[in-house]
Amino acid sequence: MDAGMPLPKIELALACAFLALHALAIAVFPQHLMAVSYPFLIAAPLLATGTMLRRGLIDGFALDKGWILAGASMLLWTIGMLMSAASELLLDTHNLTPGAIMLVYILYGVPITYAASGANEERESLVVRTADAIMAISLGYLFYLYTFSLTSLHGAPDSKHAQLVVLMFDLENLFLAVCCTIRYFAAETYQARRLFSILAAYTIAYLIAAIYYNHVLALDQANVGSYPALWVIEMPFLLVFVLGWRYALPASMTPRSPMLIRVIRSGSPLMLALAVLLTSLFVLNSHFYLGVIGVIVALIGYGVRSTLTQARHIAVEDALRHDRDELEDLALEDSLTQTPNRRAFDLALQRECARAARSGQPVSLLMIDIDHFKAINDRFGHLVGDQCLRMIASELRKALRRPTDLLARFGGEEFAILLPDTDLAGAQAVAALVRTGVRAQAIANPDSRHDIVTVSIGIAVSVMSADETHTDLLARADKALYEAKRNGRDRIEHAALPEANA
Repeated sequence: MDAGMPLPKIELALACAFLALHALAIAVFPQHLMAVSYPFLIAAPLLATGTMLRRGLIDGFALDKGWILAGASMLLWTIGMLMSAASELLLDTHNLTPGAIMLVYILYGVPITYAASGANEERESLVVRTADAIMAISLGYLFYLYTFSLTSLHGAPDSKHAQLVVLMFDLENLFLAVCCTIRYFAAETYQARRLFSILAAYTIAYLIAAIYYNHVLALDQANVGSYPALWVIEMPFLLVFVLGWRYALPASMTPRSPMLIRVIRSGSPLMLALAVLLTSLFVLNSHFYLGVIGVIVALIGYGVRSTLTQARHIAVEDALRHDRDELEDLALEDSLTQTPNRRAFDLALQRECARAARSGQPVSLLMIDIDHFKAINDRFGHLVGDQCLRMIASELRKALRRPTDLLARFGGEEFAILLPDTDLAGAQAVAALVRTGVRAQAIANPDSRHDIVTVSIGIAVSVMSADETHTDLLARADKALYEAKRNGRDRIEHAALPEANA
């Protein structure tokens, strides 16, 4: 359990009372030990089943939540114990583990293996769920083949085959304990950590109990029906009740290592395929062709699983790349006018000035300012001002003739046009188109001397000699714009060429 989690005192007391009541029943009716013990042996896994189903009601009964799968495992164990009780008490058979009952005890691990073999989001795909379901069904069928290769439906295995059955139980229990523990350490959500903390505790306790029962108590047949043996059987299921009935994780949990989570989540689909593969190897001696088919199912299942997981990761990467590109576009675009913003302009200016320095071709820069724009905002409001900016930007675009030309909103009511490979005459021609186009819009501005919106334009041209930088070009264009505004607005001015350019 996680550090800081409160001890479930009530559930612990009830579990102790359960064991004490069982001991009392045996003490009162020692001659009917199994008759009085079977109700407790059935009630313990049934209580664990109810605990899992209760958690399912709280966290959700979706198959991938795991609670219904864990409950199915506990229910299979309950059915096995019911069959044992019927075999001994009703049919008066002293063989406690005929083949049919043994099969149920082995099959109980299939749902837990399925739960541990994939994360929730991995099973959102119907194909993934189908592949996992086929492997789980194959695992159950292989268990069936192996079990009845050692025993008959009603007969018990001989001593030699019994050792093989015990070995299979041990491997299954160890496999389940390792899988659930691994998934616990990789759990990211509260629900997943809650589920796999209970399953890890249960499977580890069950592994220890089974080893003690099969390798210590079972060595002496007199111990098999003794109270210590029965107590060992009940303990793992009572542990599920104690941990799971009102189990709540602490408000803050220790974060898992991201690398550990990625490694375990990447390897978890291997669990189910590995279980099918190992069981197929057991079956090869008795059913060679079916064992080979099991190996093929494991390999194909894992291959399909891995391919689909990889495809999902590629889709996620593509979506992230698309989102990143959109964010980059947004970061370089003015949302109001849908033109490149100041940052995009600065990058383009540096790039084109560097290219002009290498090629020796001129680069021209137009700085454009809307005359008396503040008066529009003050008189008509910012919504009208925004509409004016959009209309001006649309008109400026019309003046550009080449894909390499760049229009950007420089800031406020200022725009900039960058014209690569363009001399002064070409820049003046574009500026004239801009000026006349804006006037043709006839956007009302009572503070303008013409009662319409006009623009002032400053031009700077350079071939970017070694003595000039892109900031120098910008400063000269800005100075020319200032001259245009000082000389009466609604006009075009150009800066003199630097001495090196001349």
